Amino acid sequence: MDQDRFVELAPDYALGLLEGEDLEQFESHLAAGCEACELELARMDAVGDALAYAAPLVPAPDALRDRVLGAVYTDMEESKARAGQAPPIAAPTPVRPGPAVEMPKATYSPGPWPAPEHPVVMPTAPQEGPGFWGRLAPALAFAGVLAAALTGLYAYQLRQQLNLVRSDLERVTAENQEIARVMDVVGSPRLRVIALGGQTASPKSEGRVLWSPESKKAVFYAYGLPKPPAGKDYQLWVIEAGTPRSEGVFPVDERGQASHVLPDVPDPAGIGAFAVTLEPAGGLAQPSGEIFLAGGVTEKVN
Repeated sequence: MDQDRFVELAPDYALGLLEGEDLEQFESHLAAGCEACELELARMDAVGDALAYAAPLVPAPDALRDRVLGAVYTDMEESKARAGQAPPIAAPTPVRPGPAVEMPKATYSPGPWPAPEHPVVMPTAPQEGPGFWGRLAPALAFAGVLAAALTGLYAYQLRQQLNLVRSDLERVTAENQEIARVMDVVGSPRLRVIALGGQTASPKSEGRVLWSPESKKAVFYAYGLPKPPAGKDYQLWVIEAGTPRSEGVFPVDERGQASHVLPDVPDPAGIGAFAVTLEPAGGLAQPSGEIFLAGGVTEKVN
């Protein structure tokens, strides 16, 4: 796993989202003393600390408080009612001795026996209510579900914001690298300039190719180009020995201006010309559209 991949894994490690082999490799890499990863983790910690205060607090619903207080009040009233309904214990009635009575002898009758006039109902124990904690259980369960949902939402929002921060950092890094490449070219003491003029498709357009002999890099600038139609891109070409070679497509802003870095360009003395054509989106291997800019290479050195 290369260094760039470890830097990409640093935000997930800071959030505790790494698992399995990625986690083991990252911790081993971190233990080896990688300063770039430690710096990335420090940045993510600072971002996490700042975002922790960005999410607004969500108050509990008013209905939840009313339900809890209502359950407590009802349980207390029922407990008082049950305590007040207990019957008093009656005093025993004294038994006076009387004349002896001869009791008949019990006899056994094999049945069938007649059905009783009134059915016998067995007493049942009184059923008590669920009590305070039983009534409170649904409210507690609802509160737990609500807390879990809010925690998940906060984690999702935090991850989204971290992704935005990561995208901004990548964009700024790319812009800084682009500026560094441009400065490497224009800062050359032997800077060579190749002019490109507008053609029939856009006679008022202009272009320049700035080439550095030291770094063998070039920067292309264009002015006055019309906005390309949907599904089309401008493509830059280097003409060597009569054969065009693509140097990529480039965008044009609302003012008709464009810039494009050519990372590896040999000595323009061996190049016949530069040209810009309008091609299908993404470009082609060989030019097929109208030529908007073109310019031959001279030996002029600024």
